[in-house]
Amino acid sequence: MTRPFWSTLRAAAQLSVWLAFIALIVATRDPVESGGWYTVFPRLSAHLGIATSLAAGRLVDAFLPALAVLVPTLALGRFFCGWLCPLGASIDATGGIFNRARRNTAARAGSPRAIKPWKYGVLAVSLLLALGGIQLAGVIDPLSLAVRTYATALYPYFDHLAKAVLGGAADTPLLKHAAAPAYGALRGTLLDHNPLMFLNHAWILALFAAVLASSVFARRFWCQAICPLGALLALAGRFGILRRTVDAAACTRCRACERSCRMNAITDSGLGTDRAECVQCFECLKACPQGAIAFKASLRAGTETSPQAPSSRLTRRQAITIVGVSAIMVPAVRLNPALREEHSALIRPPGAHGEERFMELCIRCGECMKACPTNALHPVLFESGARGIFTPRLVPRIGWCEKDCVLCGEVCPTGAIRKLTRAGKERSVIGTAVIRRDLCIPWAEGRNCLVCEEVCPTSTKSIRFKEETAQSRTGERVTVKFPYVREDLCTGCGICENKCPVAGSAAIRVRVPKAPEGAVI
Repeated sequence: MTRPFWSTLRAAAQLSVWLAFIALIVATRDPVESGGWYTVFPRLSAHLGIATSLAAGRLVDAFLPALAVLVPTLALGRFFCGWLCPLGASIDATGGIFNRARRNTAARAGSPRAIKPWKYGVLAVSLLLALGGIQLAGVIDPLSLAVRTYATALYPYFDHLAKAVLGGAADTPLLKHAAAPAYGALRGTLLDHNPLMFLNHAWILALFAAVLASSVFARRFWCQAICPLGALLALAGRFGILRRTVDAAACTRCRACERSCRMNAITDSGLGTDRAECVQCFECLKACPQGAIAFKASLRAGTETSPQAPSSRLTRRQAITIVGVSAIMVPAVRLNPALREEHSALIRPPGAHGEERFMELCIRCGECMKACPTNALHPVLFESGARGIFTPRLVPRIGWCEKDCVLCGEVCPTGAIRKLTRAGKERSVIGTAVIRRDLCIPWAEGRNCLVCEEVCPTSTKSIRFKEETAQSRTGERVTVKFPYVREDLCTGCGICENKCPVAGSAAIRVRVPKAPEGAVI
């Protein structure tokens, strides 16, 4: 096999895994099959597994698939980062955009090797926060970040654009014979049946864009300096047996291999290798004009890191700083005035654990939001405090919780949203509807409006009427049906709020007490 073969194979594997990742994102919608592969990517992260287990105070066995990455890493090094990571593939695909800017900023960026210890600090802060019950690992974990971004930002953008183009072409006489069948075939397969939009998606997209744009400072800057999963795999793989070797006699010190390395793992003019950083991309193998480089299995101890290179280890001062920052962040993140409110508009998905447990288990992957058939679930920013960022909430004005739907629990990778049977779903209370008399049409305008009662899905109707005499806007005395809510029957599905004909804020809204009577906790 020729030297370029391995580099080409890696690129093909990277593309294949990325396409499989996209296919799973697209397929995460109604209907889904229990036990499907929809959530496999976030469950491959050992970083998420450790952080979630620390926050929950128990082993979360949903992350056992992470061993399929972690165990081979002990022998092969950080192969996952170079071959399988969907975020790494996205960074590589867009890296060329930043080549010119990176060359222009290289002098101002400082030594690229000096950034390498940063990721260990990020990993340490993430795990120390989790130990204090603050689960924020999913915000910056590469697999959770990738799933969340593609599911709630990039796929909806593509969906809207494709529908606009194909729909417009289908309405054009010259193109409709070709476009209309294609549009019909793609709806429900590659494209969603319903229009998708997510609140706060711009923040998710901005974080993703920042990860990609960081390559202006160094190739794969995120992977070298920030990625907590990369840090964990670097620790696991630094003593792996698959090693880059160089024939010193054949090497001309041309540094072509150094320039080709996307992780800045090559030192000593091509002779040295920092194996904790090498992702087995084999670009150096292809770049070497002398054929002096090979990758071989070796049990020799050591990391072969150049003694002239800055250390990738944290200094004592950095370690103390990390512990101090984490100690300050734990109480700071927990300070949340919203939790002291008697009623909250923060409606969690059906089957969600109580707020504290839910926060510990949720990894912010966005799978539940993508799966929701009514587009009812949306990412939170700071409505539940800093520790709740990107967790899901139900926004009834945009979508309601279908009576028989249990998809969010089916696709939740950690059990933060428990799987419910359809019978169990009927008993699950996520909130209670509250009527605002200053906006409700019967009270505000003195005329009937029966919408909320008509759409209420409970078999015994949790919204009912009292007939009373009232004064209309014209001054007449009329008999009006005033709605009221049977709180003991209401499940908080939100369809009444969604269908309320009052413009702007609905006259009936779903609110969640801290411990609603009959709630599934």
